[in-house]
Amino acid sequence: MSRKGNGGSGRSSGRSSNRRRKKGVNWSFVIAGAILLSTYLIVVLFNGTDWQGWNESLDDLRETFAGAADTVKETLKKADSEFGSSSSPDDLTLDLPGSGTVSVHFIDVGQGDSILVSGSGQNVLIDAGENDQGETVLSYLAEQGVGSIDLAVGTHPHSDHIGGMDTVIEGITVKELLMPDVPDSIVPTTRTYLSLLSAAEKEGTEMLYGYPGDSFSLCGGTFTVLGPTADYKDLNNESLVIRFDYGETSFLFTGDQEKDAEKDLIDSDAKLSADVLKVGHHGSRTSTSKAFLSAVDPQIAVIECGTGNDYGHPHTEVMDRLEQADITVYRTDLDGNIVITTGGKHGDLKVKTDQAA
Repeated sequence: MSRKGNGGSGRSSGRSSNRRRKKGVNWSFVIAGAILLSTYLIVVLFNGTDWQGWNESLDDLRETFAGAADTVKETLKKADSEFGSSSSPDDLTLDLPGSGTVSVHFIDVGQGDSILVSGSGQNVLIDAGENDQGETVLSYLAEQGVGSIDLAVGTHPHSDHIGGMDTVIEGITVKELLMPDVPDSIVPTTRTYLSLLSAAEKEGTEMLYGYPGDSFSLCGGTFTVLGPTADYKDLNNESLVIRFDYGETSFLFTGDQEKDAEKDLIDSDAKLSADVLKVGHHGSRTSTSKAFLSAVDPQIAVIECGTGNDYGHPHTEVMDRLEQADITVYRTDLDGNIVITTGGKHGDLKVKTDQAA
């Protein structure tokens, strides 16, 4: 079994890829270091290394910055008076990426997957259910005030995951579409898959292939592609596995990946531990092995499946494993839409469902 190689095409201002460089520059540390070094050199230049001089200079700097802040506030107050702005300069806050909260919506699309991640004014949509669920997803997005999708992900080309994505692309602006680079031998020729490609081309949605190590800075956090780590003979195992980190909290989305691919993912030493696990393949016994569940060790598991579905999802074996691991389980067939919000602090997870509304 050959490992997936890095490749593909596409660009995103918020995306870094190990296809171009093995390790990106951490500009936050570079800028912070430059500021500290500059401050050090200025103080030493005027005061030498005498600590008393340092303290006096720092006091002067504090007074200077405080005076500058007061000047900015007074200027804004004058503008407020002249132009009738309702904002208050005294209440100004710095809106940094990752500040506030992020919400992860597991949309009830019956026997299929659809997940919306929303935060910092950006939106990521992972899958869009069956062919007849595109309007359901669009209606849900409208209810949430979502005006565009920054990144859509089709975890793999099965209709219960990408069936409604063409309708979504035609009904709302979708900037980029991320798909797995499946082997030529199993590339589908279904009407569902071809309709998605056609819609993306027609609407100008940029298409990208996802490979392990690719990352996207969106919604105030980071989406990282972990798998698939090899080429497989079936589309379920070709599912994109994506980890979303927001502050100290994390979510793992696994598509329909099954046990063989789960084992390869564990062997790849990917960072799998997560607070929330989207259970693979709708809770089928083919996925969520004991070893994989132990590696992820989630607090919460979410299963997306349809009421009374023909497959018997979720299977008893999976539910037993989740119960034995003392994991709180939510299901779209029982709970409807499931929304998990977090402020990024460890353990800070709030869950709301249709049944609890």
